[in-house]
Amino acid sequence: MHLHFILGSFAFSASLLLPASAFAMRSQFFDFGAGQINATWEGKGPIEMKQTPNGVLLHTTGTGLFLTGTDLSVSAQLGSVTISTEKRENIYLVWIYKNDPSQINHNLAIDAGGEMNTVIPFSLSTVSVWNNDPKQIGLILLPNTTVLLHQIRFDELNTGERLWETVRSFWTFDGMRTYSINFLWGPHIADNPVARQDLFAYVPPQTPSGTAVVYVFLILSLLLLAAFAAIRKTNVAKRRAILIGSSLVLALWVLFDLRMGAEFLASMIHDARSYILSSEQSRTFRDRDRFYDFAKFAKLYVSDRESYVFLAEQQWPYLGNMRYLTYPAIPGIAYDTDDTWIIYHRSDVGINDAGQLTIDAQPVTNAGKILGRFDDTSFVFRTFDTPVTDQQTQ
Repeated sequence: MHLHFILGSFAFSASLLLPASAFAMRSQFFDFGAGQINATWEGKGPIEMKQTPNGVLLHTTGTGLFLTGTDLSVSAQLGSVTISTEKRENIYLVWIYKNDPSQINHNLAIDAGGEMNTVIPFSLSTVSVWNNDPKQIGLILLPNTTVLLHQIRFDELNTGERLWETVRSFWTFDGMRTYSINFLWGPHIADNPVARQDLFAYVPPQTPSGTAVVYVFLILSLLLLAAFAAIRKTNVAKRRAILIGSSLVLALWVLFDLRMGAEFLASMIHDARSYILSSEQSRTFRDRDRFYDFAKFAKLYVSDRESYVFLAEQQWPYLGNMRYLTYPAIPGIAYDTDDTWIIYHRSDVGINDAGQLTIDAQPVTNAGKILGRFDDTSFVFRTFDTPVTDQQTQ
């Protein structure tokens, strides 16, 4: 299936920070509202395209591409997609270099969270296969995807903005994670705000190590000083090189000591504010949110059980934590014999009219009742096969 659709427009703008546009941030927009016709867009594969007042409605029955041959007039480091979806959809920014004889599709995942008029930013300077060669640009939609596309935007930062983001990223801290007991990533650097905000969102980080950059700078500086002293061949030159080199090493040592010390203090302040000084009803603990309070709540209902069924939003790290926190009762997979089910952050789990526990509206247990509810998606359920004691219903 090969479709053609004429819509969208792109606008080119420059900031007024400096009179020379070469040093100002520049942006290019592809708008998809009704009447904004300026670029040719093409559908490839099983994709349907319909113009609406607020954008173009895209729907696929298989994997479809939505592309334009209009090239970018900016050297973009970042950009964004503005879309509306009724549910979470996985879409991809795609580009195909026009001078590539193989016409390979390069893509970048974009997570659409199921909201209206959502602006989803993305970083391009951290993508190794992105360059300024002429290219086709668009989106890849997986099978059975429906989105309302409002705008695609690309931004080119000026030199000053990129340097400022680099400095800010050096002082952007990682949080206390599971791996922090063994090692720390140290500073990483990025040249745009999207990459800076996602510095430690991936393991390992996708941005260059600030420590490596500083080490390269230090080694090159010391080599230049050594060459200077060797060329001059005087004691004064040697002493000056040693003094400058020693001062440089000391300054960078102090810089890193301040930076890593500040990261530790920032983590402690965060823990104090979000957990130690917060009420039990609102406190959260790092990336575990309210899980430890939930485990304390749930333990009451399995203290007289050898095992129970545990369903969480993801297996790691919660399953291992529950084995430790509720011992000697341990989570298992005896779905047919265990009468107690602990549910944590599962919006797809509920209770039907017959009193059965359901997953995606399909019953998975006999009739029972909720012993205790922690929040809207976290609770403890028990079938009627075993009597419920007074202590367990408090």
